[in-house]
Amino acid sequence: MKKNHLGPLTAANFPTYVHLLGARHVEMQAIINEWGIPAFWARRPGFETLFLIILQQQISLSVASVIYRRVMISLGGVSAKKVFEAGPEKLHSLGLTKQKARYCAELASAVKEKRLSIKGLERLDDSTAITLLCEQSGIGPWSSAIYLMSALKRLDVWSPGDLALRRGVEKLFPDKNVKHLADTGEKWAPYRAIAARLIWHFYNNAASSKANRDRN
Repeated sequence: MKKNHLGPLTAANFPTYVHLLGARHVEMQAIINEWGIPAFWARRPGFETLFLIILQQQISLSVASVIYRRVMISLGGVSAKKVFEAGPEKLHSLGLTKQKARYCAELASAVKEKRLSIKGLERLDDSTAITLLCEQSGIGPWSSAIYLMSALKRLDVWSPGDLALRRGVEKLFPDKNVKHLADTGEKWAPYRAIAARLIWHFYNNAASSKANRDRN
């Protein structure tokens, strides 16, 4: 991992990183000026977070949360051991699709059989950690990036294929072809994860503001 003079990302230094990015990029400063600094959010590293990220693929966060709570109550917690013992059929009966039930069971098996060390990801650079995660069934570049951003709090990770990020970038640069930028976020390296948090903040607030205007 590359060292940064501000240190690893924390809730305490997140605003400093935001202002640093704003000072370098006028479009980031415009987001800060209009919508302020987003709340700092993070997830706990571990199997439980990867399980939830798989659940959240292609469904709303609220629906994923309902299914997650059902699994937690039924299994008495969400751990690699409990999910492995439950197996895909039990997971499917709790609301996971057959495909996601298989993905989660296979992830649990990889952890239980020590083919994957989730704790070990913390010692790897971004590219290696993402490559290792993408070797697991049901975990692709989007899921890997979300895990590194939220659980490992990495600074220079971008979530390819994220629809809200793409639409946010399109809104920031309405007169430009932004496909490559939306795919890579390279303009904002080495703070692409900070840029992503700001763009999500911008996109969500802009969408809520439009919805309020439409109702009035």
